Order: sequence, then C-alpha cells, then structure tokens
Amino acid sequence: MQEVQRRVDEVSHQVEGVPADPPSGAPDLYALDLEPYRYSGVNLTGFRILNVDNPHVSAIVEKWSMERLQAAPRAESGLLDGVMMTDAALLYDAVHIVSVCYQRAPQMTVNSLQCHRHKAWRFGGRFMNFIKEAQWEGLTGRIVFNKTSGLRTDFDLDIISLKEDGLEKVGVWSPAEGLNITEVAKGRGPNVTDSLTNRSLIVTTVLKADLAVAPLTITHVREKAIDFSKPFMTLGVSILYRKPNGTNPSVFSFLNPLSPDIWMYVLLAYLGVSCVLFVIARFSPYEWYDAHPCNPGSEVVENNFTLLNSFWFGMGSLMQQGSELMPKALSTRIIGGIWWFFTLIIISSYTANLAAFLTVERMESPIDSADDLAKQTKIEYGAVKDGATMTFFKKSKISTFEKMWAFMSSKPSALVKNNEEGIQRTLTADYALLMESTTIEYVTQRNCNLTQIGGLIDSKGYGIGTPMGSPYRDKITIAILQLQEEDKLHIMKEKWWRGNGCPEEENKEASALGIQKIGGIFIVLAAGLVLSVLVAVGEFVYKLRKTAEREQRSFCSTVADEIRFSLTCQRRVKHKPQPPMMVKTDAVINMHTFNDRRLPGKDSMACSTSLAPVFP
Repeated sequence: MQEVQRRVDEVSHQVEGVPADPPSGAPDLYALDLEPYRYSGVNLTGFRILNVDNPHVSAIVEKWSMERLQAAPRAESGLLDGVMMTDAALLYDAVHIVSVCYQRAPQMTVNSLQCHRHKAWRFGGRFMNFIKEAQWEGLTGRIVFNKTSGLRTDFDLDIISLKEDGLEKVGVWSPAEGLNITEVAKGRGPNVTDSLTNRSLIVTTVLKADLAVAPLTITHVREKAIDFSKPFMTLGVSILYRKPNGTNPSVFSFLNPLSPDIWMYVLLAYLGVSCVLFVIARFSPYEWYDAHPCNPGSEVVENNFTLLNSFWFGMGSLMQQGSELMPKALSTRIIGGIWWFFTLIIISSYTANLAAFLTVERMESPIDSADDLAKQTKIEYGAVKDGATMTFFKKSKISTFEKMWAFMSSKPSALVKNNEEGIQRTLTADYALLMESTTIEYVTQRNCNLTQIGGLIDSKGYGIGTPMGSPYRDKITIAILQLQEEDKLHIMKEKWWRGNGCPEEENKEASALGIQKIGGIFIVLAAGLVLSVLVAVGEFVYKLRKTAEREQRSFCSTVADEIRFSLTCQRRVKHKPQPPMMVKTDAVINMHTFNDRRLPGKDSMACSTSLAPVFP
C-alpha cells in the first residue's frame, strides 16, 4: 500500500492535473499509518467491518488493544500497534460461535485426532446445522448464516475515508440496501452569486460535479448559475419554537366552552324570546281564559303570561327545570317549543365541550403565527445567516415580513450560523427560529420539546442541481414525476422523517364553540319567532272577527279596542266580550265583583256548590 502511494505521488508531482486518488479496498485501512497523507489531498477510501459504534464492541476492542500494547513488539510491518485487525475480529467471532453451538449440544463427543486418518466426524453435519442456525451480535456486527450455502448474510460494511481530521465514516454498505453515502462536502469555495452559499451548489458550479442532491431551494438567483430539476419536495418557511407549558385553569374557566359572543347572543335571545312571548300572549285571544273554571258564567278572563312570568318561563326552560306556566295558544306553544329546542342544543353543546375543557390540559403559546411574532419584541426570532430564509425576509415587500426583517437586521445576534445553533438556542432561550418546514418536521420528530408554530409563510420547492446544459436534468425530472405519481416520494419521506422517540402529536387544545359552529340554532330560533308572530296575528284577526259579529260592532273598532287593551301591559284580566242584549242582574254583577277580588290568589279557586252563579 505504501509503495502504491509513493508511486502515485511521484506521478502527480511530475504531471500536472493528475489526481492522487488511489482507492483502497483494504479492510484494515484504519490500521495503517496515514499521517503523511492527511494534508496531501489524497482521496483514500476503504471498508471497515468492525462495529465500533456498539459500546460492547468498543469495550472489547479497547481491552484487546491494551493487551497488544503490553505484549512484545512485532517486526516492522507498517501497521499501528494496538489496533485490532479485521482477521482478529473475525477469528474472535468464529470461536465464539463455535463455543456457543457446542454448549447447545452437550451430547456431542470429540474423538482424539489422528493426523494420518481423514475420517469425517460423525457429528459434523449436525454441528454445521447448529452453526447455520446460530445468530449473534459480534465484533463484526450481526452474524447470520445462509441455511443452504452457509455463507454469512446480513452484515454491514462502514465506508471510511481519509480527511484532514483523520479517518471518518462517510457511508454504509449492506446486502439489502446497497451503498449509502452520507458524506457532506466540507469547506467553502468562491461563490458565484451572493445566494450561492450552499456547499452542494459550490460543488456543482466550481467543481463541475454531475449532480447536487441536497435540501437545495429553487430560487431565481440560483437558476442563473445552475440548472434545476422539477421540485421533488414542496415546502415553505415556518416557525420553530419550544412547546408551551400547561397553564392552571382560572376560577371562571366554566365559561370557556362557549365563546363570549355566544354567551352574549344567548342572553339577548333569552330577553328577546321572553318579551315576544309576553306580547304575543297578550294579543292572542286563546291565552285569555276563565279565571274561575268552576264558574262558567264569569265575564272575567285572565292571562298568566305577565312580563315577569314570561321571563320566569324562559329562565326555567333555559336551566332545564321547567315552570308551572304552560302556553295554551298555538302561537305561544310555537314559541315555547322552539325555545325548548334552542336550549336543548345550547345546553348539550355546552356540556359536551365542558367535558373536553375539564379533561384536556390547555397549552397556551405566546405566539400562534408570524403576525403574532412581528407584533411583539419579547421573543427574539431570526434565521440562518445568508440562507434562503433570510434572503426571503430581506427581499419581501409585505409589511409584516418587512417589520420582521427590520427586527432581525437591527439585532445581529438574532441571526445564527447554522440550523444546529438555532435549534440549540430555541431549546435554551426564549427564541424562535425561522426555517424551512421540512427541516422543522424532521427536528420535531426527534426532539419532543420543539414544535411548529402556525402554517407556511411562503411556498417553494427543493430541486436537484445540475451544471448548466446538463443532459441529466430532463431525465431526472421525468424520474421525479414518476416517483410522485407512484406516491413513492411520500412513502420515503414518511420512512425517513418520522422518528421513533416522539409520539404522534394530537390536537389537545379544546376550542370554545363560536358562532360558526352553533350559529344555526339562532337562525332556527328567529324563524320560530317569526312563525309564532304570524300565527298570533291569524289568531288575533280570526277571534276579533267572530267577536265583532257577536257584538254587532264594526271590525275596525273591535280591533282598535283590543289593541288598546293589549298595550296596557299593567292589566292581566279583562271582561269577556258579551252579546249586546244581555241583561245583568245585581246577583251576577256582585258575583263578578267577588270573583275579581279573588284573582290574585289562585289557591282558593276550588269549586264549591255554595258559590253557584245566579242568573235571571
């Protein structure tokens, strides 16, 4: 390996433009002394099967290394001392597998070995089956064997590459998923425009790579420098903020199930229905009935729906308790029925929403949208410096966003260097980070203390960047459209975005019922009142026409007298209309006078034979 590198260095120094990038497939690349090549620009990549990310494996490797350092030094081999080689790790796993399988089959015996005989072990086939069925997490990852061929399957190889900081893991290879490179380009090159601060863009424009696959926002400034495919993901700017804490309920929290507007409308409806009931009851002739049912000759009728009684009837119905007053006319019964239906809906809605308010912890956030953020100064907010989000606010002509940019530009501390710094600041300080919604979704799935506030402020898309005039752009666009039609992009997003730590976020905040949700019941109530008024007018006209014919009076004068009496709201009794030729005796007049005095007390209205009316 060292000889190959030396030859490459000689050629690269003699011929300009020849890259010193020899690949290496050695599984023990990390055991080589690579210090001379760290800053030479060499592209040195290899494989590693040791699963050093596992704490148990790391402890064994460290113990093995300490013992190797204490042992006698080996001959010069160009390898670092104290580093576990791949063959040693594989041998460790092999011995362990054999040991485990033998312990599971204690009835097997091993005869003494004879070098000149080649007879097979009688338990050999059975023991091989035990090994093929064995599974274990070893130093080289998960150990599983194919039941037929006996070859090892389901293992991972780390892709490691030499960087200035040493060897770094840049990808993973597995039989199931193949090669997955996760290397991120480091360093900055010259920017083509002020907007080209994305490192993937620099690779595309400066190094002339074929593709730039990254969370690369499509903007008109970037379109001037490189070509973009059709967007494979649509997103927008949103707000990342800490999840609000629960608040203690107030003393008057029982009013929360209904909005203040609904409470006011219910009060107005109660007053309106009570007043309409009072007026219609006075105009409807069927609400005037004999004050003394046991005295059919009485000329006096009364109306129980006084103004106070009408209010009492409405209150009893609203509180689901009822009252002793019952309407008798069709018009007043329509009012009573529609009011009962109204109170049924209101009380049921209130009870159902009250249960939600009592069982759900309310989470109050100081901000709910970008407008709330712009109107306050207590919570600092910002974006990544020189990023696409900052450029959006900087160039926006919308007053709210201009105000937000003025706040961010006046405080240099509001802008952060990268997303990681902004996320950490959001967790530790009273700070809101403006960033792309896709990143917010990814972060909130893995950090349960963060949440997205409001919806999207703008709309844009991620695209794959290619050099100007690249022949791959159209093919990539067609492939993206095909993946969208097959819904594979959504499936992949669900796979990689959804984390395992945070539970599915539910809408735990119960909202007060507003006019939008139960406003229809007020319309039904108003329609019922209008119907009752029309019916009352019909009853009024029909009864007065009969009265005018019986008393041989003009219809207009009868109507005028009745309206004049009905508008006298202080009186609850009146005389029955009588035929004009009726002659009253003194006994009848005295009896009417006696009955009128008994009207206020209804408890003494029991029938009695001693008070029988006397007629001439």
